[in-house]
Amino acid sequence: MTSIRMTQNHDRATAPARSGSGVRRVLIVCGILSSLIYIATDVLGGLQFEGYSFTSQAISELMAIGAPSEPLVDPLFLMYDLLVLAFGVGVLRECGARDRALRITGALLAGYAAIGFTGPTLFEMYPRGAGGPNSDLPHIVTTAVLALLTLLAVGFGTVALGRRFRVFSLGTL
Repeated sequence: MTSIRMTQNHDRATAPARSGSGVRRVLIVCGILSSLIYIATDVLGGLQFEGYSFTSQAISELMAIGAPSEPLVDPLFLMYDLLVLAFGVGVLRECGARDRALRITGALLAGYAAIGFTGPTLFEMYPRGAGGPNSDLPHIVTTAVLALLTLLAVGFGTVALGRRFRVFSLGTL
C-alpha cells in the first residue's frame, strides 16, 4: 500500500499578496504615469490660462474657481490622484507584511491620493484677489496636509529602499 504525504505551507500568511506580475507591474507603473500626468497638467493648464506664470503662480491657481484652465485641469488632477492611489495600493501589495517602512509608504501614498480627490471638488481656491484670507483656508490646510504626506512618504520610502532611492529622493526634492 502506498501513501501520499501532504503538508501545508504555513509561511503563506506572511508572504506579499500578489495576483500576478502583470497586475504588480501595472500598479507600479501607475506611479510613473501619475508624475507624467502631473507635469502635463501643469504645462497644459498653464498654456490655457492667459498670463499664467509658471514661476510666480501656484499650480492650484490652474484649478481655482472660475479659472480658464479649470475644465481641463480638474479631470486631469482626478486622474493623477487615481494613479497615485493605484501606485499606493501596488506598494502595499508588494511589501505584504514583511516591510513596515514600505507598508507605511504605501499607506501614506494612498492617503495622499484620497485627500487629493477633494482638491478639485471640495477645497478649490479662489482666484487671486477674489477671496479673503479665510476663504482659501480649507485649500491651504489641504495643501499643507498633502505636502506633509508627500514628505513622509519620501522619508519612509528612503528607509525602506536604501541609499540609491535616498539619493534619488534628495535630488528630486
